[in-house]
Amino acid sequence: MKGVSSLEANDVAGAKAHFQAALQANPADADALYYLGQFSEQAGDVGGAETLYKRAVQARPGFALAEENLSALYDDAQRYDDALAVITPGLAAHPKDGTLHLNAGIAYGGKKDEASAVREFDVAIGIAPSDASFRFVYGHWLGAFGRQDAALAQLQAAVARAGKNVGVLAGVAHELHVLKALPECVAVFTQAIALKDAAELWTERAACKIGQKDDAGALADLRAATTKDAAYAPAHLYLGNELAKAGDYTAAIAEYQAFLKLEPNGPYAKTVAEKIRVARQHGGH
Repeated sequence: MKGVSSLEANDVAGAKAHFQAALQANPADADALYYLGQFSEQAGDVGGAETLYKRAVQARPGFALAEENLSALYDDAQRYDDALAVITPGLAAHPKDGTLHLNAGIAYGGKKDEASAVREFDVAIGIAPSDASFRFVYGHWLGAFGRQDAALAQLQAAVARAGKNVGVLAGVAHELHVLKALPECVAVFTQAIALKDAAELWTERAACKIGQKDDAGALADLRAATTKDAAYAPAHLYLGNELAKAGDYTAAIAEYQAFLKLEPNGPYAKTVAEKIRVARQHGGH
């Protein structure tokens, strides 16, 4: 198919044009529907993507890629029964599709059916034991179920398999923070920062260090974050809090004001304005 060839050549605009032409010639072209669904999803048009994926599955029952993407959309929207309505026939046709099993685990987890979720996650990682993202998702849900040790085991397995996947490493580190595994959280964020020197990662590592009561380490990370990207608002808020904790109220006010300049109407604006008021009461200016 010309559209696929264009994608392989990184010609996204050309690929889209080819798929649109194919769909115009044949409204039941399942491949064109699927790929156009992907384009819609990437553009943030979730409703359009859902319609196109559904049409792709209708045009070609058992179309695993379309079933995977459609059920993932439903999971993201917390439409868990809709996800399972896609997954159940999909797994009947493709019982060894790890992604469908993973999506089923998420759906059952969302429905608070822990036993079914764990069963599906176990099948998914049995099919794809080296997939770091599968391990990460499983670890998240085990944590949500209160299975701390099992969650940590899956998250550590995800790190071991993540390679240079910064997204997985950052996601795992965030989950470790939630589970209060703070030394591990710092270590994994350090690994991620070595691959991507980003303000968000420095800020999240600082949050783990705050949990460890490593105030000096947190301050250093937050100063690095605001230096690397002065437009990353959360770093200014965290840094302001740490400076206020250290008694440097004037510097704290400057960071709070930087935050408000970036997010004047955000959900934390009133809270930060109050922090400025309190800092001024303590002599800051």
